[in-house]
Amino acid sequence: MERLRELGKLIVERASWLAPMVVAAICTWMTARALYEQSFAIFGRDQGIFQYVAWALRNGERAYVDVRDINGPLPHLWHMVMQALGGEDEHTFRTIDTWMLVLAYGLGIATMPRWIDLEVKPRGLVFWALAGIGVLGAQYVRYDWWHTAQRESLYAVLIFASVALQSIAHKTKSRRRALGCFAAGAALTTLTWFGKPPCVVFAALQACVFILDRRSFHIPFRHAMAACAAGAAIVCAAMLAFVASYGDVVQGIMVLSDVPKLHHTIWNESIGRIYTLYGNRPRLDWALATILGYFVAYRFLKLKRRSLLALVLPIGGALLFFGQGKAFPYHMHMLTLGTAIVQLVILAALVRNAPARDPLFGWVVILAAFLLGYKSHNDARLSQAMKSDWSTIGATAEMRTAPEYFDRFPWDDFGALDLRNAAAFVASKTKPTDRVQMYALDPYFLFLAKRKSATPIIYNFELNVDAALQGGTGTKPSPEIKKWLLAHRDAAEFDVLDRVKANPPAAFVLVDKSPFTHAPNAEKDFAEHCPTLSDFLHERYVEADRFGVVGVWLRKDLEAPAKSEDADPKPTEPPPADPPDTDPSPSDASPTDAPATD
Repeated sequence: MERLRELGKLIVERASWLAPMVVAAICTWMTARALYEQSFAIFGRDQGIFQYVAWALRNGERAYVDVRDINGPLPHLWHMVMQALGGEDEHTFRTIDTWMLVLAYGLGIATMPRWIDLEVKPRGLVFWALAGIGVLGAQYVRYDWWHTAQRESLYAVLIFASVALQSIAHKTKSRRRALGCFAAGAALTTLTWFGKPPCVVFAALQACVFILDRRSFHIPFRHAMAACAAGAAIVCAAMLAFVASYGDVVQGIMVLSDVPKLHHTIWNESIGRIYTLYGNRPRLDWALATILGYFVAYRFLKLKRRSLLALVLPIGGALLFFGQGKAFPYHMHMLTLGTAIVQLVILAALVRNAPARDPLFGWVVILAAFLLGYKSHNDARLSQAMKSDWSTIGATAEMRTAPEYFDRFPWDDFGALDLRNAAAFVASKTKPTDRVQMYALDPYFLFLAKRKSATPIIYNFELNVDAALQGGTGTKPSPEIKKWLLAHRDAAEFDVLDRVKANPPAAFVLVDKSPFTHAPNAEKDFAEHCPTLSDFLHERYVEADRFGVVGVWLRKDLEAPAKSEDADPKPTEPPPADPPDTDPSPSDASPTDAPATD
């Protein structure tokens, strides 16, 4: 026993760097391997939507006017920046995104000891940063290829960076550093409002800690408030300027104000189903246990009020996840990242309190570090990325175009290879200035074909509102909302009809099994819900080819396939020339059936 006490004393003396070193040694290499493997994954539906919108804006279209996307402008800006850096390629995009995550995780956790006044030397901060990459990266790679590189993972990182900067501002004695960190932290958390407005809940939680811990500031409280207000104001002005440059602010407000009525009731689930659907229970159980563990540590290990910053992400993430009512796993990124952060905070709290306790307590610290490292190692090892061979079968850009590569990413209502084959066909049959109208939920097709949408309507749920009218187990539309939905649908159909009659697009693309309808036959579904548009389609277009679930209809002057029974054997009068374009399944839907929307 005496020998154990002596070793325990040595552990306590070195715990500030030994504990994170144990965590990093156990899990960081496995996490790094999984992150690398995941960078070879393709995009799913949501990422593809933003790729098209960003590409369209970069090529002259206006947000909320020419492209009626129902999301805030932040993901548009993010994908525009990524594309400018080479992110039109999926692997390049994911590689840049992965490095951003790694840097944010490492640098953010390096600030974490100051949240609880744990004195750590520079060597120890390196180990804490490596432990942060291992633990936070492991929770990330447990999401599969569809649920990573999502906008929620970006927002989670922005909020974490904001919290880290706020912790520095609370503690530093440098006036300039404090003001700069308060302003930068406020700017980052404000930025997320322009991606998903309910993210304001994180700013509210940060403000609570700001007020509770104000006596620890080394600058006047009013100066700290002014710095935060300045940071928030700068971001608001910058984002509004971005929308004004690439879209229309007033139209954007009008479009986004329709989102709750248009989309809120679709698949809105009850609290019980949110908890159990899509394998959510384990993540939510871990989050609840971790938050309770934090409160125990706060009480018995006498943590500083500043450490309450650790609860911003998990509590705000839980409120946002349940508030959205969809139960989709990618909505949990803020919650799961926050859970992993709190686990590291609890470990750091044990390290800080070790010197005041019996030397045997050092063994408790090492055991906690080992268990956290082992859990994270196991999370990374069991991730879909580590079970895949994506980096082997998709090692080169050419290999990532082969059918065998896309076979590694099956998804019931998303035909990744079908979309690419159809896009290549449309690109070969049309001019770069030609436009395409879709009846589907995959505008990624337009990005792949490098063709703009013929109308602002890029989502099928504006032309078919059945899912919204039905509602989910959590809520049903009121009679007033039902009336609004039907009127909106009618207006959308006739808006599309007017536009395509005035300027007939080169092609229509209809996708079977598309979410919100899951119709096995998109042509039949289109005829049932948009009869006037369907008549126009059959009068002026022929089905030129089919690629799995994707049917391509070309204007009759462009293509008249021999097998088409609807094709007119007599010569047809070509439609008016396009004006010059100056711009170069089911009821229990899967989580990925959701578009990229709030």
